[in-house]
Amino acid sequence: MQENNESNQELEKKTKSILISILAVAILVISVISLSFATFQKEEKLDDSNSISTGNISMNYTESVNGISINNALPTSDEVGKALKGKGEYFDFTINSTIVGNVSLDYEIAAVKDKDSTIADSSIKLYLEQQISGSYEEVMAPTVFTPISTKSKVGSPAGSMILKTVKKDKTSSDNYRLRMWLSENAAVDGAQSYTVKVNVYGKTH
Repeated sequence: MQENNESNQELEKKTKSILISILAVAILVISVISLSFATFQKEEKLDDSNSISTGNISMNYTESVNGISINNALPTSDEVGKALKGKGEYFDFTINSTIVGNVSLDYEIAAVKDKDSTIADSSIKLYLEQQISGSYEEVMAPTVFTPISTKSKVGSPAGSMILKTVKKDKTSSDNYRLRMWLSENAAVDGAQSYTVKVNVYGKTH
């Protein structure tokens, strides 16, 4: 009889141990699922807001995509290119700088070429304006896409083109407009295309 009691007690201990293990595994699985869902929700919200954040600086844009493309384009003079106003012919974006404490911020606006672009860099012209006192003014004259060979001190990657470098010592918001076109002297090939994304890189000191 005593042996039966000991056997029952041992069985109960094993059963409890198994139940505890199953419960622990279930809690772990639920935690992993919850964490994955929270991460997905956070990323989805960032995409929907059309915003890119890097430390004390963020870039916002109203278009559905970040950047500008040209497809099957004809050569265009600088004077015509600077005045392009059609849908998809210019890209508006805002850079917000947040300065906290006794620090200053350097940021660079960089154009990053899409790897699937088929037009030669030397045939692409970029033109940048900034909104000042309600109207847009030239801050970078029409310039051939010129990639940097190494990563900049502020953070722009090798292969990108730095459009403007800015120093800030107080919180501000700057509006920019980028245009891109096929150079007037470029060879025409209707099957070619070119796309750049606009990114901002910042560094405090």
